[in-house]
Amino acid sequence: MLTAETASTLTGLLKRIIYHNAESGFVIASFQVEGQNEPVTIKGTLSGFNEDETLQLKGRWQQHPLYGSQFLVEEAMPVLPSSLDGIQRYLASGIYSGIGKKTAERIVAAFGEDTFRVIDEEPERLLKEVPRFTRKQLEVLHESREEQRGLREVMTYLHGAGVSNAQAQRIFQRYGLNSIQVLRENPYQLTELPGIGFLTADAIARKLGFAADSLERAVAGTVYVIEQQAQQGHTCLPQGLLLEKVCTELHLPEERTRQAIDHLLQERQLKGRDGVHLTGGNQSLLSRPRFYFAEQRIAENLFRLLESPALTNFGSSTELLDACQERLDLRLDSVQHQAIQSALQHKVLILTGGPGTGKTTIVRFILELMLPQIPETALAAPTGRAAKRLSEATGHSASTIHRLLEAGNQGFQRNQDDPLEYELLIIDETSMIDTLLMDALLEAIPSPSRLILVGDVDQLPSVGAGAILQDLIASQQVPVVRLETIFRQAQDSLITLNAHRVRKGDLPDLEGPLNSSELRDFYFMQEGDPQRIVDKLLRVCTERIPERFGFDPLNQVQVLTPMHRGLTGSIHLNQRLQKVFNPTGKGIEFKQWQFRVGDKVMQQVNNYDKEVFNGDTGQIREVNTETRELRVEFEHTIVPYTASELDQLQLSYAISVHKSQGSEYAAVLLPLTQHHYLMLQRNLLYTAMTRGKELFVLIGTSEAVDQAVRTVGTLTRYTALNYELAEVKRILDKAR
Repeated sequence: MLTAETASTLTGLLKRIIYHNAESGFVIASFQVEGQNEPVTIKGTLSGFNEDETLQLKGRWQQHPLYGSQFLVEEAMPVLPSSLDGIQRYLASGIYSGIGKKTAERIVAAFGEDTFRVIDEEPERLLKEVPRFTRKQLEVLHESREEQRGLREVMTYLHGAGVSNAQAQRIFQRYGLNSIQVLRENPYQLTELPGIGFLTADAIARKLGFAADSLERAVAGTVYVIEQQAQQGHTCLPQGLLLEKVCTELHLPEERTRQAIDHLLQERQLKGRDGVHLTGGNQSLLSRPRFYFAEQRIAENLFRLLESPALTNFGSSTELLDACQERLDLRLDSVQHQAIQSALQHKVLILTGGPGTGKTTIVRFILELMLPQIPETALAAPTGRAAKRLSEATGHSASTIHRLLEAGNQGFQRNQDDPLEYELLIIDETSMIDTLLMDALLEAIPSPSRLILVGDVDQLPSVGAGAILQDLIASQQVPVVRLETIFRQAQDSLITLNAHRVRKGDLPDLEGPLNSSELRDFYFMQEGDPQRIVDKLLRVCTERIPERFGFDPLNQVQVLTPMHRGLTGSIHLNQRLQKVFNPTGKGIEFKQWQFRVGDKVMQQVNNYDKEVFNGDTGQIREVNTETRELRVEFEHTIVPYTASELDQLQLSYAISVHKSQGSEYAAVLLPLTQHHYLMLQRNLLYTAMTRGKELFVLIGTSEAVDQAVRTVGTLTRYTALNYELAEVKRILDKAR
């Protein structure tokens, strides 16, 4: 009897393809095993194989709760059939163009079991002994036989090198019959293919006998290390630091790593900046080309906007401001007054401040003053949630930056060749904008336009590489207004007061237990054991908060966490919270997740085709466990996902603090302990606290809070934007 996860090898006929995803190669099919009467169901990556083709499959049996025993294919190899019926079906299967059922019958009738030998060794006999067989058919048959033989050789070689079936097919699709030659010459070329990173290519190379200190390995490894650093937020690295990291992580000698860096510079896969002043002296900075040119363009475009005359000029604004205050029934302080004056006077302005300091009020005033003269105005933010908040706060329509730039599968439609048609752009949550997005935005803004960048520089920097808002403020090249005063309505909020304490480096007020009779908006629960923290968090989320505050735990309460791993990380918390909110129902297992109808999920990457972007949240509405497809309802649309796209989603009952940027929730829960020591940063705690609109509950230790408040700057990002801004300024000053 077949049991779940039993390893086996099957040989037989691919009878019928039930489902095929062309993008991923995932197939569900009916397979007739040799010597068995009933076909079995197989599934796996089988792209490139045809019905009526004989295959040898390696994989495991799995018991599906609805569909019974199924065979999960891990390796698939084409094999030649041996029976006359099998040979005939194989020839007519479509593998050989121009060979139909009748022709196949005539070939097998002429040569029987000797058919394949004749085709390979005596092909001219087909012209003489098979009725109505043409020279063109012979040429097609010969070419197809060569390709099939090459495919078998390639697949055998790749499987022997430890390559999975899905990866092998991807390699063959790219390199064809040259696949073996590519691997023998330089298996690190495989890093060009999606889904095959350096670590996979390195394992293949080592199995093929490539030396650990080969130049090919050093070159690919250097690219891998600097790309890993980009994922940590760096747009560049000092050459000495890159050298050290590559030598340490890949166990390479220094001289070989220097050769690799020189090679990458010559091939323009790395770009260098010499003599950049950093702590410790002048150093060379190395960047991948996309970041190098993006930072150059950001600097050039900012000065283009700053130096170009505006279409509309505003004169004395005192009377306008007074009238505006009457209409909005609001009174401005001197700093807010200065901020509005700066917005009227300057082409580009940065407006930064913490919660409760009046950023939204200033934006409302700017719109009230400017819209009558500048109706072509756009409001935008990096995420859908942030855009929705901006729209609600101002009463004016706002979009994501991606939608503003008309993102598509070919990139952004709006650019320097087809710029935006707005005279005023107000961008909120600027701290979330990474280098590549800011580059695209500035490229699309016409020279006469005005740009106002709003954000909180003390929050976490963007998920993507760069520290745009921080760098622009530090450069002193762009006018900046920093708001510090907390206004009266915000002074009653412990969330706001504690957030500002943390921002300044002071400890928050942690007094006041959740079970006290006084209703507050900030609570701290002391607990050091991770398992007990999780248990308390679940009780607070599902019982205490709904009972005391009336919030819907599924839709109004958000659990944030500093890390992904560990008991208090997002992975484990999502698994526990899913058991509470959505414990049953059919689902798709994917990595550490089980996706079920009703689950809260978050998009992990920008997908321009689907028009969903990193950080967008939705709810699963449909699941097909057989084809491993699902449909997710986002704010304005329902989006389908295929099996190959599931890695774009994660459960979002609990999310990282980074992923929460730009969002605001009625209630937020945050576990914080010494186990999070790598992420105990002031800006992380500050960002988490400012996500809670009406309630913030911190569960952890006061020692962890103290460490977070005291820890500043250990995660400084290496960027070159300040250098580029100074260079453009120097060139402009010299030209004047």
